[in-house]
Amino acid sequence: MKKLCKIVLVSSLSLLCFSCYYDTAIEEEEIIIPPDEEVFFSTDIQPIFNKCTSCHGGNTDPDLRAGNSYNALVPQYVTAGNAETSELYNYLPGHGHHDIGLTLSPTEIALIKTWIDRGAENN
Repeated sequence: MKKLCKIVLVSSLSLLCFSCYYDTAIEEEEIIIPPDEEVFFSTDIQPIFNKCTSCHGGNTDPDLRAGNSYNALVPQYVTAGNAETSELYNYLPGHGHHDIGLTLSPTEIALIKTWIDRGAENN
């Protein structure tokens, strides 16, 4: 009986010690859009902004409704060719400090970054 108690005790302690290894947060890898994959404002970027129109639907700057968003963003919030210096990119929900309960996915953030880095064209 003592031997069984020792085995259970050692097994339990081992499991407890090794389970702590996985308590650290796993960082997400940066998603990179392949260079040969085109990113279009109308079909790739605007649908992302459509999620934001409950707040940015005309009453709050910038207006992100379809038909208005491109002119509301470029060049005031977007530095074409450089996402890292673009206010839009640095303020995205899920990427920056814009904490509103809406979080963009890593893929959506990567699409916006790629669109800006490739010149932020209205295509």
